[in-house]
Amino acid sequence: MKRIILLASPTMLAVAFAVNAGTLDNGNWSPSGCGKLSEAPAVDSSSIDTINQSIAAVNEWQKQVQSYDECMIKEANADTAAIANSANTQQTQYREASKKVNADAAAGREKFSRQSSSPGTNPGMSNPGMNPGMNNPGSGMGGQGY
Repeated sequence: MKRIILLASPTMLAVAFAVNAGTLDNGNWSPSGCGKLSEAPAVDSSSIDTINQSIAAVNEWQKQVQSYDECMIKEANADTAAIANSANTQQTQYREASKKVNADAAAGREKFSRQSSSPGTNPGMSNPGMNPGMNNPGSGMGGQGY
C-alpha cells in the first residue's frame, strides 16, 4: 500500500501543476495561464490633458503588469516543482529497480555458490559467477552477442 501512495502523490501533483503549466519553446519558457502581457502605453506629452491621460494609462498598465508578473512567478514555481517531483520519482523508480536487480543477482550467485560448495554437486557448476554467453542478449548458443 505504501508504494501506491508514493506513486500516486507525484502523479496527483503533476496533474495539479499541469493546469497552470507554462510552455517551453526552443529553450524559451512562457506562462500559459496568465493571459498576454499588454504593451506599454505611449506617453503623449503634447499637452497637460494628454500627459495626464498618459500617466493614467501608465498607472493602469503597471497594475496589469504586476498581476501578470505575480501569475508568471506562480506558474514558474509550479512548473519547477513539477519538474523536480517528476525527476525525483523517476530517480526513485530506477534506483529501486537497480536495487532489486542487484539483490536478485546476489541471491543467484549465493545459490550457486552454496550448491558448488556442497558435496556431490555437479563438477561443471564450480564457478559461482555467470557462465560466459549465458544471459547475453543476442548471443545465440553461447557465443558473443555484441
